[in-house]
Amino acid sequence: MATTIRSSKLDFTTIKNNLKTYLANQEDFKDYNFEASALSNILDVLAHNTHMNALIANFALNESFLSTAQLRSSVVSLSENIGYIPDTKTSSQALTRIYFTTTTTPRDAIIVLPAYTAFSTTVDDVGYTFRTVEQYTATDDGTGFYEFKTSSGSNKIPLYEGSLRKKTFLVGEYVDNPVYVIPDGSLDADTVAVNVYASSTGTQATPYQNIINATSINAQSTIYILKEAPNGFYELSFGDGSTFGVAPAAGSRIEVQYLQTAGADANGATTFTPVKQLSTGGITATLSVTTFSNSVGGDVKETVESIRKKAPFQYATQNRMVTADDYSSLILRKYSTLIKDIVSYGGQDDLLPEFGAVFSSILFEDDVDASRQEETKRAIIDLAKQLSIVSFNLRFTDPETTFVELDTYFQFNPNLTSETINATKTAIEAIISNYFTTNTGKFKQAFRRSNLLSLVDDYSGAVLSSRANVRMQRRFTPSSPNLITVINNLTLSSLTTDQINYVVELVTKQKYKKAATFLTTNNYTTSNYTVTLNALSKAGVTNSQTLRYAAPIAIPDDDQYIITSSNFTYLGSEGFIRNTLRSTNLEIVNAAGTTVLQDSIGSYDASKGVVTINYFNPSGISGGLTQIKLSAVPANQSAIAPERNELLVYDPNRSQTLGVIVTAEN
Repeated sequence: MATTIRSSKLDFTTIKNNLKTYLANQEDFKDYNFEASALSNILDVLAHNTHMNALIANFALNESFLSTAQLRSSVVSLSENIGYIPDTKTSSQALTRIYFTTTTTPRDAIIVLPAYTAFSTTVDDVGYTFRTVEQYTATDDGTGFYEFKTSSGSNKIPLYEGSLRKKTFLVGEYVDNPVYVIPDGSLDADTVAVNVYASSTGTQATPYQNIINATSINAQSTIYILKEAPNGFYELSFGDGSTFGVAPAAGSRIEVQYLQTAGADANGATTFTPVKQLSTGGITATLSVTTFSNSVGGDVKETVESIRKKAPFQYATQNRMVTADDYSSLILRKYSTLIKDIVSYGGQDDLLPEFGAVFSSILFEDDVDASRQEETKRAIIDLAKQLSIVSFNLRFTDPETTFVELDTYFQFNPNLTSETINATKTAIEAIISNYFTTNTGKFKQAFRRSNLLSLVDDYSGAVLSSRANVRMQRRFTPSSPNLITVINNLTLSSLTTDQINYVVELVTKQKYKKAATFLTTNNYTTSNYTVTLNALSKAGVTNSQTLRYAAPIAIPDDDQYIITSSNFTYLGSEGFIRNTLRSTNLEIVNAAGTTVLQDSIGSYDASKGVVTINYFNPSGISGGLTQIKLSAVPANQSAIAPERNELLVYDPNRSQTLGVIVTAEN
């Protein structure tokens, strides 16, 4: 006999039924009709009250933990409690060169470009205003030419998108932890400037620094704290005035200037025009602007899921760089709008170990050009100098991309669907592409064949089974410099194709003297023997390059070629690279695979997943490509799990999907 209510059943109907069961088993109520209107209404009220209390308790408990909270205000508050300040909306940024020329005399030798100087631009026919956020100086070169530069001497001036906003607060009598609210949800915290004046009419300001940029804090530190409020606005606060920074005194004036930004909408601006002429130092001139890097980096407020993911790692760093993960977390905190993904690891884990170093590999957003990437890396090095507490050398290493090729086969019963086999094939190709888009392309994202094939099998009841052969692919440029270009420069392109191929073959086999003699004695070149010999020797195939795959490679087989490449033209014939059967040695064979064009072109180390290719000089690469694609069968085709700075990307052009019609139904 049930005498208690089961608290694990919290929906309204179950609660009411449990109440009925409980009361029906009591002596005082066992003969009552619980469906009668009076008792039924009483039970409805009790059940509703219990149900609401259960929901409130459940919601409150969920909102108390970072991993389960759903409200943005809860996630933000919980992250701030462990020292993580979520990103505000971020201004789009561009790198520009700003200069002008004047004939005015006399003129000042040094001209200052004021902070918040405005420049206009358009993106998708929408106008935006970009501004400087600090002042820059330019020095007369003696001819009236002025070029503005940063304090470090760089002529790359950053411009930030946004409307200039200003908020003023008057400090009253001191209370515990006074908070000043900035009623704006679109400010960019990186552009905020806080100045404190001694009085309401004072002109001498003390600049304050954001606490997240401070490397040390004491009682005299002039710092401020800016964090998101529950309503989406921002709260400004200061130190306690005794041990944790200087607090503005009663009667002082706080001025806050910042940019209210449009975020990602302003990304992609290419040209910038000054809003008005520069007038200073006795000079009135129109500024000229050249764009080094188009505007990028504008973004919305940090999302709830991003905060949930990053906050624990940020807390672990304690704002210092000690472990490799600390480097990734702090770099990502500062430059998250420019970086798609980042991985850092100790130098001892590199293939060529370097102790006392940290390697960071950065996958930048697609719209971040090379100039912006280099500027960001230089800024990251400066950041590491401030936050690293151990004298580690920070090294940048480019991401290593391993492409994945798939030959996918599926059994198809047309009697179980109205869809054709070709339509099913197209749908399966889309499933494969979507799988790689969702699950790969970033660091430490693995490919698992069983997961992919499960998606293929689940597409339709007419797909009875599927399988896939997996290959890894790296790409390389055969040689540098191109030998044929060197030969043509020596001979003014006067050789026939057969003669060029003959010289290429001699140089490839390192018979430089014989090749030089052939060219000079037959008067094919106007250069003397010594010059010709030196040119051919420097362009000769004496070096090699190493390709590292994301997983070990299969050992040589008796009847299957483990290494194969895309086609190219070599010594007048179309061919490709493959390994010799039962061997790790590589050779070049003709397109039919029947004739060896060159042996010992390289080799591979199966356990290390490394292929070594000797430089060679094809006269062309098939398909209009600039690189040769070299494919390798992995030792374990079930899974490819990249390490360090390795990425996996799908290559649909070297993959295929084939369907086989069957009559079986299971």
